[in-house]
Amino acid sequence: MMMSGKIPRSCAFLGSSTAASISSRSSRAATSASTSRSLLFQRKFETITKPLQHQYSNNYNGPQRTISHLSAKAISSDESAISKSRIPFRMPKNSADDSSPSSNNSNNKNDVDTGTTKSLSWNRLGLLTELCSSLRDELYLPMPTPVQSLVIPQLLKEEKESLAFLAATGSGKTLAYVLPLMQQLKHQEMFESYERRPKRPRVLILAPTRELATQITAVIKSLSHSVKLSTQALVGGVDKGTQRKALENRPVDVVVATPGRLLQQWKNGNLFLGAVQTIVLDEMDTMLEQGFQRELREIMYPLLYNAKSKEIDNGDQQQKKKDGGWGGTTNNKSTKNKKTSGNKNSSSTLVLKETAPQIVMTSATMTQSVQKLLGENPKTSKLSITAKRLHGGGIPTNGANTEKRSQQQQNDNDNKLKFPPMTIVSTPGLHKAVPRLEQIFVDVGNTDKISLLLDVIASQKAKATIVFCNTASSVRAVQYAFQESRIQSLGYHGDLNSVTRTDNLKKFRTTAKDDFKKIDNFDNNNILVCTDIAARGLDIPQVDNVVMFDFPLNAMDYLHRSGRTARGTGKGRVTALVAKRDKVLATGIEQAVLRGETLDGISSRKSDYMPGARFGVKPKSYNTAQKRGRARRGSAPRDSRRR
Repeated sequence: MMMSGKIPRSCAFLGSSTAASISSRSSRAATSASTSRSLLFQRKFETITKPLQHQYSNNYNGPQRTISHLSAKAISSDESAISKSRIPFRMPKNSADDSSPSSNNSNNKNDVDTGTTKSLSWNRLGLLTELCSSLRDELYLPMPTPVQSLVIPQLLKEEKESLAFLAATGSGKTLAYVLPLMQQLKHQEMFESYERRPKRPRVLILAPTRELATQITAVIKSLSHSVKLSTQALVGGVDKGTQRKALENRPVDVVVATPGRLLQQWKNGNLFLGAVQTIVLDEMDTMLEQGFQRELREIMYPLLYNAKSKEIDNGDQQQKKKDGGWGGTTNNKSTKNKKTSGNKNSSSTLVLKETAPQIVMTSATMTQSVQKLLGENPKTSKLSITAKRLHGGGIPTNGANTEKRSQQQQNDNDNKLKFPPMTIVSTPGLHKAVPRLEQIFVDVGNTDKISLLLDVIASQKAKATIVFCNTASSVRAVQYAFQESRIQSLGYHGDLNSVTRTDNLKKFRTTAKDDFKKIDNFDNNNILVCTDIAARGLDIPQVDNVVMFDFPLNAMDYLHRSGRTARGTGKGRVTALVAKRDKVLATGIEQAVLRGETLDGISSRKSDYMPGARFGVKPKSYNTAQKRGRARRGSAPRDSRRR
């Protein structure tokens, strides 16, 4: 910008008065241009930062300066989260919602809001009046969800059948099996004069994490005041002696445990499982992914099957007793001639006990491991034949290693976890996003992800926010960035010890439930930075915002993460930062959600979306008549043109 007291050298050949006039006019023009640029920048700043304004006290200006600095920097380079975010999207309005209460239980639509009709909606499922009153008065649940309407009558049948039900996250799967099992226990005490004893539970519930086991225990205890049942949690991070005394001092009806701690207490003689009538496997997909097959075999096989199994040759239908026990492998000396007798047709079967307990399995996703466990067709209950084919079978090979490879295949087949045939129930919203969930994808590009994350946190007022990362080191990096920006947060990942994780989760729940604190992402501990260990089973209804700092590796993890918000009948928002390597998967998820389709088959490979591929556009196929008509309407053949 030119100064008014100096004459530019380029105007020295002119007169002094003329040069001074030109210098003055250029100075005023430069000043006017600078002023207009400042006004434009200020207007753009105010337009974009209008939703970022927060109310702070006059004596604390730290976060406010941080927001202004970040927003001004983002505006100057046009790298703000608002400029890089895509259009928000959600499921179609008519999509199935497994979390919303099913209102079809009431015949009179005009009486839905009355307290009598709300109680009758639970009573129509066959539940006791005491349980219905507890659901309405203590848990404030007036109506059952679709999965509860399907599962509760199925589990209340007199003939106990093993059941596997699959429903979306936040659909009330815990109450779907807890309510009928508690009623059965109370019915047994009232009409069968069952004597309750210490150390001998009648219901065993297995969960993959201690946090989920503690959460299930809290739900059961909230309902136990009316039906008078006792529950004990056996999880890691708690003194074993304290758990042993709790099992000895009073009768125990229900035990909720993680597989590792249950095995320890069982082997130490602090628990007896001979009276177990029902085994519940909650979040079975997570158990199989985290490698609990060995623990589940050690717990369930002695309760389900006889100690000796049989080997069946499908070719000549001859049965031979086998010494492996619990589906073990045969001795190598007795299998010398397996190559010629047909090893592919031989398989091991487990003899089910007459007093085997009932199995109830829940899952939010039908993963490949769960499908192999249940069978090929998820809608059938007779899965013994198809499941055997999925669990193993010989792989044709050539050469000298054929016998060794086939024997290894047989050993792997025997070591697979096997359950008796189960009835399978699924809801329409399985593998689909919640319709009440707003989803926003932010393309990262060359922008710093930390800056975008801070911009997202500053632009969204939320009561409770969960930030997901893929690794523990990423969690620490995000927490350090929050600390530098004077934003308080809590960590939750596998590198923390159990005591710290439990305390952080308890603080997060307490802050989220406090209705008197203002909605702010800075003054309170309402931000939880975590890995995927918090994406399974945790129920915090107050969470209304989920931010994915690292995009998940597959669509199923995206469903589990987004399922932490919009639970019950509430609404929520999911904001995901999409890097260049995540664009294929993110675009596939976005298109599937907009079409109202399931996310179980979405691929992250670009080749799957090419023309002619599985998700790509199929090439047009012209029939012979079209080709002939096209030839008649077109020009002469290529050979004639060449001549």
